[in-house]
Amino acid sequence: MSTSEFVLIGFAVLFSSLIQTVTGFGFALLAVPLMSMAVPTETAVVIAATLGTFASGGQAWTERHHGDRSTMKRLTLAAFIGAPFGLVILNVASSQQLKIGLVVVIVVFLIVNLRGFRLEQASTPIDLAAGFVAGVLSTSLSTNGPPLVMALHARHFSPQGFRATISSVFVAIGLLSLVLFAVTGYFTTDVAWSLLVAGPTLALGFFLGHRIRGHINPVRFRSLVTLLLAATAVVTIVSVIAG
Repeated sequence: MSTSEFVLIGFAVLFSSLIQTVTGFGFALLAVPLMSMAVPTETAVVIAATLGTFASGGQAWTERHHGDRSTMKRLTLAAFIGAPFGLVILNVASSQQLKIGLVVVIVVFLIVNLRGFRLEQASTPIDLAAGFVAGVLSTSLSTNGPPLVMALHARHFSPQGFRATISSVFVAIGLLSLVLFAVTGYFTTDVAWSLLVAGPTLALGFFLGHRIRGHINPVRFRSLVTLLLAATAVVTIVSVIAG
């Protein structure tokens, strides 16, 4: 990999982690398409999944006493079932096809948020379906957040309970994903060097995000992030067309 590719990866992680810290969402949805401009999409997926697991670990530990254990168990069990199916997709799909999948996930996420759609009634089947889809998305595109967010919003947890539950599920799915990536040979030398570059920029992004998020209007900033995600989807579509 060239120096310019490492620089782009570092910038993508820095920018995405800052956005995640301020808004509470968007890391993988932004990082994977941006990194895919420098490296194959499957490499970007492994990098984002690794960093996302470590990023969620700290929050899961500090909030560990506030999570809903029964919900965590259902989501995690279903995700573990779905994760191998996502790995199959990662193995058989081309980089271009994975990019198309990213566009679909981003567009669906944007539509759901713009229309203000929320599940009002929670149930075990919804948890199991959301967990399964999250598992598939985790190992195929590293974008497992949207189905989990929808399922947990339906349970009307407190902010603390929401953060604790979703962070714990993220960590569990992430650890399984990393094991699956390792045994199937996705942790290449390029991934290792990319993680060395991206690790410090991940920390810097979180630091900057914590410093600025108290000084901005969160509603306006979330609107800006929506526009950024839309622009990311357009850029990804263009890259697919350009080949």
